[in-house]
Amino acid sequence: MPHALIVEDDPNSLSGLSAILAADGFSVDTAATLADARAALARFIPDVVLVDLNLPDGGGLELLPHLPAQPPGGALPVIVMTGNATVESAIEGLRHGIWDYLLKPVNIPRLRSLLARIPRPYELTEEVRALRAMLRELGRFGPMVGRSSAIQHVYDALEQLAPTESAILVHGEAGTGKEVAARTLHQLSRRRKGPFIVCDAHARAAEAAAGRPLASLLFGHERGAFNGAEQREPGLVDQASGGTLFIDELTELPRAEQEALLRALDSQTFMRVGGNSEVGTDFRLIAATRTVPRDAVRQGMLHEDLWMRLDAAAVQLPPLREREDDAALLAAARIDELNLQAHARGLTGTTRLVAPTFLRECLAYDWPGNVRELHERVERAWHASDDILETLQAEETSSVSPREVNGGRVQVTVGTPLADVEEMLIRATLDAVGGTRHRAASLLGISPKTLYNKLQRMRLN
Repeated sequence: MPHALIVEDDPNSLSGLSAILAADGFSVDTAATLADARAALARFIPDVVLVDLNLPDGGGLELLPHLPAQPPGGALPVIVMTGNATVESAIEGLRHGIWDYLLKPVNIPRLRSLLARIPRPYELTEEVRALRAMLRELGRFGPMVGRSSAIQHVYDALEQLAPTESAILVHGEAGTGKEVAARTLHQLSRRRKGPFIVCDAHARAAEAAAGRPLASLLFGHERGAFNGAEQREPGLVDQASGGTLFIDELTELPRAEQEALLRALDSQTFMRVGGNSEVGTDFRLIAATRTVPRDAVRQGMLHEDLWMRLDAAAVQLPPLREREDDAALLAAARIDELNLQAHARGLTGTTRLVAPTFLRECLAYDWPGNVRELHERVERAWHASDDILETLQAEETSSVSPREVNGGRVQVTVGTPLADVEEMLIRATLDAVGGTRHRAASLLGISPKTLYNKLQRMRLN
């Protein structure tokens, strides 16, 4: 049930307002002073606040800075009640973002009309749940795409873990979408308005080898901590405060940094390089590795205590070859993105359509590089195609010699009519590329439309 806080020093008004809100389905807490109201706000976040403009210990607008800045569902509705509203007080209230004014004596129908528009938490929850269920059926879950049973299990895990504060380990083969899963977790969490900081441990280790220590990159440093440290610099843990730190390829971090990360997780404090005091922070860790975590621990690549801390909330991403028809969905989604990007750049006439042969090729391939490989190959095919994407292999045509297609050759007897030679060459090329007209046209040096017209004439003849 929605909850209301009424701040009113007149007992009769307080009693009457409480009865009205209770009758309209609200649970009610009351306060007669600003001090009582601040104490109430420290205990709970209401769904609506009704506050008198004049209170014994100050003005009702003085309460506004103490209201939650980011309550669930957006801005907190505040209704100000006053017996002597002025233009100045109205402007001041609007500047602070109040929802509405009510003149005393309060117009009860008007009050009830306002209350009817306040979102009920259970209604919002049900609405969000229904929308998510519908999107999942369509193959969408935040930025993730797919509707196979394997990826649905991942969605279930992400939905369960996102609202928690648990540190999470995402593991799976290279290219399975670990960073996308981490972003999804962040977007579904209570930290979604905070930063999402990405640390590629492999790249950072290489950067550290070239200068700034890895511990400094992670935790920051004080001035003079090492050669070149001319001023205090924040680290990634600092930058992620209030949000999420995503560390990709956690096993690439040296053991000392893994231990420091574990201490920071347990205490929510850390020490800057060159510092002598603990610094508080508030970040959530999502880490990823392509190595099976138990194997990484056994090989000494992953600190066992850190693994145990993360393994309580672990998510394994399936390889694309185990995701049923998701390859076709992912390919179509990527083509839609490329079309939209082309339109945003003002490139008219660049909308590509997808032929059934293209999707069949996507489904027939094993995708050893998983989603990343699919995106890269679809993008190359998109750039190499005309209006219709007919083959996933389109990007390979430029490097294939017409005389080297599957080792095929066409033998021609001197005196053979040119029309017959052309037909023999077209048929042999189509056979060599498995009947894919777009690739055959590219090898023959003609457009797909020209090849189509020639095939039509061949059929007529």
